[in-house]
Amino acid sequence: MSIPAFKLAMRLRLLTTILTALGMALVILMVGALFPAVGNSIGKLDLPKGVTTLLGGADYGTITGWMRSEIGAVYGPLVVAFTGISVGGATAGEEEAGILALTLAHPVERSRLLLARSGAIVISVAVVALGTFVGLVAGVAVGGGGIAVTNIAAVALHLAFFGWAIGAIALASAALTGRHALANGAAAAFALLGFLLNGLAPLVQSIDWLRYLSLFYYYEGHDPIGNGVDVRDIAVLGAVTLALTTLAVAGLRRRDLRK
Repeated sequence: MSIPAFKLAMRLRLLTTILTALGMALVILMVGALFPAVGNSIGKLDLPKGVTTLLGGADYGTITGWMRSEIGAVYGPLVVAFTGISVGGATAGEEEAGILALTLAHPVERSRLLLARSGAIVISVAVVALGTFVGLVAGVAVGGGGIAVTNIAAVALHLAFFGWAIGAIALASAALTGRHALANGAAAAFALLGFLLNGLAPLVQSIDWLRYLSLFYYYEGHDPIGNGVDVRDIAVLGAVTLALTTLAVAGLRRRDLRK
């Protein structure tokens, strides 16, 4: 890893990352504060099974169900995916602008530069996941309690690994194509498709197996906010991240960069 390149990547994104993490924590705190007033009155919504799966069960009558549906199912993965994609796809943006070729004119290996960008994904997503953890601890407390801190930590950990995997998709797409919009679009489309597959594929027995191709399944399929960390899911997300990062390094080393 190129330490100067890593420091530069982090410096350019530090303020945005910190503000995202703070915003995440504040939103979750407000969501927790709303639970005593509206949670019991809403209860469990009577929705089609696919929709309830997409919403994390749509059980708003308990603090666990409330946070699972409001934060864990949609808002949390959306924010960490955006963070991972924005950092991972930046390599292609720099290539299109001619900055990457100029940087590589200095004695910096392509693999070390790309690993620096991968490190920036790891730290950026981790900061947002930490903001999620802090927000959940505070939000659950003001909502009356009821979720163990270990389970809250499990959600943050699963979120981090999910964000790293999505970011690695953007990084690999950027390294292989050199096109910023394509890299970001491919990662976002894969995340959205995975979200839909995880919720809708179980409704049709013949395609139920497709949910195992979704990163969302390994993020929330075993309910970390209710059951804690699932080591196998974490291992799958970690393996995907490592494989895609390796592919990104190999792809960038073999390509002729656009000037």
